Amino acid sequence: MSHLLPENNGRVLVSERFFVLILTVVALAAMVGSIHFKHIHHRKCNRISRLSHARCIVVVTEDLCGGSKYSVRLAEILKRKGVPMTFAVPAWEAYVYPDRMKELHELGGDIINHANDGGASYAFLGHPGKIAGLPKEEQRKIIHTAQEWISKATGVRPDAFRAPGLAIDENTYRVLVEEGIWVDSSKIYTKPGTRGAPKWIEGGKILEIPIACYTEWEYQNRQPVRPKFLCSFADDLFVRPKIATGHPEEALENLKRGFDQYYRHGRPGRPTVFVVLFHENITANPKHWWIILEFVDYARSHPGVAFATIDDVAELARHGQRFTSF
Repeated sequence: MSHLLPENNGRVLVSERFFVLILTVVALAAMVGSIHFKHIHHRKCNRISRLSHARCIVVVTEDLCGGSKYSVRLAEILKRKGVPMTFAVPAWEAYVYPDRMKELHELGGDIINHANDGGASYAFLGHPGKIAGLPKEEQRKIIHTAQEWISKATGVRPDAFRAPGLAIDENTYRVLVEEGIWVDSSKIYTKPGTRGAPKWIEGGKILEIPIACYTEWEYQNRQPVRPKFLCSFADDLFVRPKIATGHPEEALENLKRGFDQYYRHGRPGRPTVFVVLFHENITANPKHWWIILEFVDYARSHPGVAFATIDDVAELARHGQRFTSF
């Protein structure tokens, strides 16, 4: 009996040491996880704080990237410049190109729901293009499907939306709320006093972050008579036409003029938000990247300019940030 006691004590001692070792490993893992979480949280808070002191916030967005490797490459280049991108992705793109969607997300890109835009959407969901005007349940099916596939590809469920063709109706808003989407970027506000600032709509349930537009005056006898609004729906309205007519340098000048108006009206701590929209015919075509890159450098050269995603701006607004409209 006496010779067994030391053996049992030894077993108990080994067991206690093993238990202590396990507790130590678990504690260290928890500590590392806590530090990592605090670091991420601190980093995000720093970014939001920096944005809140800006004079003008620039948001570079791309619709319908087609899962192009060039969109990923452009996102890498802009990330090195400190410029995150926002990508409006339809269901079929997230389904066909999940790896590219994941890459864009890991590069700091904000992936938002773009329903079913694009030609491939007909085979995928039966409805290409615009969803406004469809019955509510049909819209729900399309928006929900995009939510599911984007979530599977990136691990993050979008809380922001951009309507195909920028066409949105009351049924769309109802579906967005039911799907947990509380941010929209489909509107273009042209009336004086409405541009430049996010706006809570639908009884405060949806935050609209409008696509930017700027004013060019029409003249008669050298006198301004009426404003003409041009939007930074850049490629369709004033970039692509300039490229098509052989004047791409004028496309860059249009972007600069639009930014100048937003910058001029912004105030430090009360920024304007300049949301510029491109399509894949620009972003997935390297020969046109100089337009985007030179615009980014031009905006960066102005004191008080910050670059952000749609999600960043939404977080600012949710925390009570005040913006300037004009």
